[in-house]
Order: sequence, then C-alpha cells, then structure tokens
Amino acid sequence: MNLAQTLSPDTEAKIIYMNSSENGRIIIYKNEKYTWLVVDDVIQSAIENTLPYRPVLSYCFVMLLPIIHHKVPDSILELGAGGLSIQRYLSHAYPSIKMTSIENNQEVLSVVDENFPAINNPSVIKQNAFNFIESALANTEKFDWIMCDLFQGDQSPVLIKSQTLYKQLFELINPNGWLIINCLTQIDEEIEQLGTFLKHTFNNKHYVFSVPEMMNKVLMVNKINHFSFPEGIEECNEAK
Repeated sequence: MNLAQTLSPDTEAKIIYMNSSENGRIIIYKNEKYTWLVVDDVIQSAIENTLPYRPVLSYCFVMLLPIIHHKVPDSILELGAGGLSIQRYLSHAYPSIKMTSIENNQEVLSVVDENFPAINNPSVIKQNAFNFIESALANTEKFDWIMCDLFQGDQSPVLIKSQTLYKQLFELINPNGWLIINCLTQIDEEIEQLGTFLKHTFNNKHYVFSVPEMMNKVLMVNKINHFSFPEGIEECNEAK
C-alpha cells in the first residue's frame, strides 16, 4: 500500500481508534508495518512500527533536507504536531535535538499517545500555534528551526496569513536557522504569494519543492548567506 496515494486501509489494516467530534473525524489505522492517523479523511501522520519509527509520508524527509546538507540543529519548534511523527523519529535518530511541538487538538494528542509508539522525553504544548508565537516573542525565545505543518482538514492556515506572521517567525529563528513550511495545495498563486512573503521577510533565496506522488509543496528559507544545496537538489527548486 502506498500511504501517499490512498485514504483507504489495505485488507490487513485494522482501525484501532475512531471518533467524530467537534475536533473532526479522527481514525487511527494499523497494519504489520505502519500506523497512521487520519483527520477528516486526510492522512496527518504515518510511521513505521519499528525503531527508529521513520515517517512514511515523503514530505517529512523533504522537510528534513537541511539536517543532511547543512547541519543538525540544536533546537526545533514544530507548529502543528499531528501524530508527532517527526519528533518521534528525531528523538531516536537525533537525540541531541531539543524539539518542541505545538498542537491545539487535545483529542489528537491523547489518541496518538495511547496508540502510537512512545517518544523519548516528548515535549508537546497544547496551545493555538499563533498564540504560542506571540508568547514566544514576548519571552524572546529563539529556535534553530521552525517547522510549520499546520492544517485544518486539508487547508493550511499559513496560506491565508499576512506577512506579519513571517516577520514574527523570522524573529524567532536563530541567525543560522531555517523556516520550513509544508503546504497542501496545487494552486500556483498561493505558493507564489507565500514565496513573496518569504523573500521580502528573509531577504534571501527560498526553495519550493514538490513532493513526489503527493500534493504537498515544501517551502524553506534560511538566514544563512551563500548557502546552497547540492546541485541535484538545487535543480528541483521551483521558486520564482
């Protein structure tokens, strides 16, 4: 089964949790190899069932490109935790990283805690992401990376926010850090507008990567002068 292509379980998968509430329709599936979380018919998180619990959805590895080609960050702020697939994986693969995830949906946090493999020393704050940004700015907090993976169903709130949001995120990122955004859209105008926000805010080259076999676009920008990915990755940059 290709989890990037289907919302339906295979014949061997079992539903281990299902509920409909004001938080949406939440289902957790599990088969021999994978566990995955579906919210309102959109797969939010999917992991392998064995250590180091690698994420299955390929956009996660696109978001992690700077770990391989730049440096391992000391700290990451994740806005939109979902099933905590990235934090779970990094806690095993890169235990030196201090990662904090923000998630506003208490039901998701609870059912993931009950039905997904445990995380080493998880750090999760139940709060609206935009409220957390305001409080972090007030406390002059800083992070090496900010990973933004916010969704309401299949809609990404970062696509409708003003440039003020990106100025706030810029202030929260350390000088050698990265802002990395996952968007679920095929509308070129939305990606171009978001790219404009990033260019004007960071005054630096940004990246737009399409994710193979998925609708996701991953955007990223850094506060590093003269950084470039290897040639093969640079050629995949769709930023205008």
